[in-house]
Amino acid sequence: MNTLTKDQLLNVARRLIKTTEYCFFITEGGDRLPHARLMQPYEPEKDFTIYFGASPRSRKIREVRRQSKVSLAFYNQQETAYLTLLGTSTIVDDVAMRQKYWRSNWNDLFPGGPESDEYVLIKFVPDKIEMMNYAHQAMPQPYSLHPTILVRKADTWEISTDVGSD
Repeated sequence: MNTLTKDQLLNVARRLIKTTEYCFFITEGGDRLPHARLMQPYEPEKDFTIYFGASPRSRKIREVRRQSKVSLAFYNQQETAYLTLLGTSTIVDDVAMRQKYWRSNWNDLFPGGPESDEYVLIKFVPDKIEMMNYAHQAMPQPYSLHPTILVRKADTWEISTDVGSD
């Protein structure tokens, strides 16, 4: 049982995402093995949707098109905390969205800017959150090595009682 409420847990999760500059974006490769790469996420939307910038010719885009289920993994050493988001990714090619999610220091990576055909977005919508955060006691109590799990049900999140055996 967690001592934190659902809203407190979601706040801990959001804070970890916002304070972690990079995360691992994990896809299933054509060889059916997980492929992980370090990526810089944008700040999560209110519903935890997260956007990433990418090249449309990249391996990760090919993998997302083939299998949209992906995982994101965040780690914060100072808080002895990790967060894994599991969900679905889609490719967004809308110019207005690409302009919204653009970093000016990416001009060297994408010389044509956000309007270029060399830049797309990956939209990630999580349906499951797994986390442990010792600094904020975001884990089942009494102390255990099982993560706290939140599951999306329609437009809301619920704490899962299934702690698994990881």
